[in-house]
Amino acid sequence: MRVVGHTHIALPSLMPSAAALRQAEVHQATGLALMRLASSGIHKGVYRFATHEAANLASEEAITLAMVLNSMSSAKAPA
Repeated sequence: MRVVGHTHIALPSLMPSAAALRQAEVHQATGLALMRLASSGIHKGVYRFATHEAANLASEEAITLAMVLNSMSSAKAPA
């Protein structure tokens, strides 16, 4: 792995610093602001697939649908 730059990423710890908690709060708030619909697109239940490819395809389709619904919802919402 190649390191570019001089920024050091803090390692996970049992007691996070105040700066790390603020960063996590901003990260979470940004994600919630961008996600209009609180859904991953995958409905509850047990899924059985014949192949890994079929499972991956179903997962990608659900995520794509959720992204489309989120973008449509945000386009309709006032800024």
